[in-house]
Amino acid sequence: MKAYVLLMLILGFCPIMAQQPAEKSVSVEMGEKDLAINQPFVVSVVVRNSTSRPSVQFPELPGLEKRSASATSTTNVVNGKTVLIQTISQQYFAKQEGKNVLLPFEVTVDGTKVKSEGTTLTFNKVEGGAISTENSGEAEEIISSAEDLAAGSIFLSVKVSKPIVYVREGFSVRLALYVAKSAPVEMEFYQLDVQLQNILKKLRPATCWEENVGIEEIVQREVTVGNKKFTEYQMYQSVFFPITLQSVSFPAVKLDMLLLKTLPDGQKKKEVESFYSRPVRVLVKPLPSHPRKDQIAVGNYQLGEKLTRDKVYSGESLRYEFTIKGDGNIATITPPEMAKSMAFDFYPPDVSQTVQRSYEKVSGEKTFGYNIVARQKGNFTLGRFFQWIYFDPVRAKYDTLRSSRTVEVTGENLRASALSGEGADPVYGNIDELDTNVRYIDYQEIIRNLTNAVVLILLGAMVWIFRK
Repeated sequence: MKAYVLLMLILGFCPIMAQQPAEKSVSVEMGEKDLAINQPFVVSVVVRNSTSRPSVQFPELPGLEKRSASATSTTNVVNGKTVLIQTISQQYFAKQEGKNVLLPFEVTVDGTKVKSEGTTLTFNKVEGGAISTENSGEAEEIISSAEDLAAGSIFLSVKVSKPIVYVREGFSVRLALYVAKSAPVEMEFYQLDVQLQNILKKLRPATCWEENVGIEEIVQREVTVGNKKFTEYQMYQSVFFPITLQSVSFPAVKLDMLLLKTLPDGQKKKEVESFYSRPVRVLVKPLPSHPRKDQIAVGNYQLGEKLTRDKVYSGESLRYEFTIKGDGNIATITPPEMAKSMAFDFYPPDVSQTVQRSYEKVSGEKTFGYNIVARQKGNFTLGRFFQWIYFDPVRAKYDTLRSSRTVEVTGENLRASALSGEGADPVYGNIDELDTNVRYIDYQEIIRNLTNAVVLILLGAMVWIFRK
């Protein structure tokens, strides 16, 4: 009897488990292993089925120096289900040419160590004897101001990539401590986690949309400015997009360090010494006059298109993808404007996006996939129906991404369908009639909670049966 009941419980338990969301999976992947000396070896953490960005700490690898990192999130809709993949990548540059044998290492993801196999890297000499210039211009820009260099051999710096931006245009902010190689001191960080929490509260303006890599560790590297060598300890960097016309101010912040000083009698003593950054301000200017300037995206964008077929009979369907790609706040991009049409039925689009966050900019692409049904014969340029306006801050002008594809429809004209209606916008035609006061009910969340409750009941029943 017990076996029969247990079998029934298992049979009931299996379909319930099948309805559970896929478990989060984490893997470590490595990039190319045969490289030129000025090319980075890339280690990536790939996290699937996670709605929150993981906290990742990459190890120090012998013979290699950490440099830039990036975080990419890809969202796709597959068979009605949203699939999210997050990839966090760390670049490592070789200190010298030749072979580098890496033993197995571990990457910490949300406090859990994930193992990676060892490998052998080969770094080859660049033709012509060129040396790596990776980030050299970046270093010059960050600590080239006379005020910083005059601050001495140790200074705290808050730098912005642009002093003036348009509203919704991105700019990067970096917090770093610089210690000259010639500085006759020994020092170490003092209660850094607590200090950083207080510092970042001051450096994260409420009037900006923030995008950052999310790697919670100090990146150390050597830089040369004005024939003087420094060690840079990068503690924070992010990209901000101002959403109001209010100027963005970053106040002076303080960092306490433990300095090891040598007393006259030869003994050493630890003392806390404070270092201060200078306040920084970014001016935000409005966009030029335009009827929709408060909704238009700002950035550098290009158009990508895909069309399943360009010849159809009336009543047949086709699929069209309108992809916006480039540099800017990809996550906030809205669908292209849809002109009213009696020639086609346009169904609401599926949306997928890939956002890459680096230490200097945010880039990626966003795709709107439309299912279209032809209703009238003729030759139609999709540019009549799909166009997307944006503002290019480099050229300081508005531009429009417009489809260049053409569809030929043959056959008899169809009567207006109930979906779109004659002369109506099929997607947004009834939006004014929607009642926004109706409370939204998340049925998926309710079903998930009920499923979890049933699972707990079944587990309890199994325990009770075996104890009898």
